[in-house]
Amino acid sequence: MSADLLLRALHDKAEPPLRPLPEGVAELLQSLEAPPRLAAHLRAVHDVAHQLVDWTGQRHPGLTFDREAVLFGAATHDVGKAVHVAELSGGGSAHEEAGRELLLARGVTCRAGQRPVGAPCSLAGPVSRARR
Repeated sequence: MSADLLLRALHDKAEPPLRPLPEGVAELLQSLEAPPRLAAHLRAVHDVAHQLVDWTGQRHPGLTFDREAVLFGAATHDVGKAVHVAELSGGGSAHEEAGRELLLARGVTCRAGQRPVGAPCSLAGPVSRARR
């Protein structure tokens, strides 16, 4: 049942419509058996970030920023809460380091200088099923 809810949070059409998460992020959340609430939160934050970078690009075309890094960061900012589930509804910061470690372990490439600006941030290699 939880896997079905996770898939719905990741892929169902919403009203208003939400953009899908970047390539690899949905697969990562599935491999972590992330709570559906976390997937829905990350998808909503990613969608808002998309609206903000579009707005910024239209109104301030001379402003330089890494659009793909912003979108990937929005989509993964709380991924460590898949490990520290209690932090979904309570305080805490243990998810921050856990999320960093999860992404590094999967070969995330999204830092300035590690890829051309504008190239998509990505999860390197296949995502394996990991247990919390």
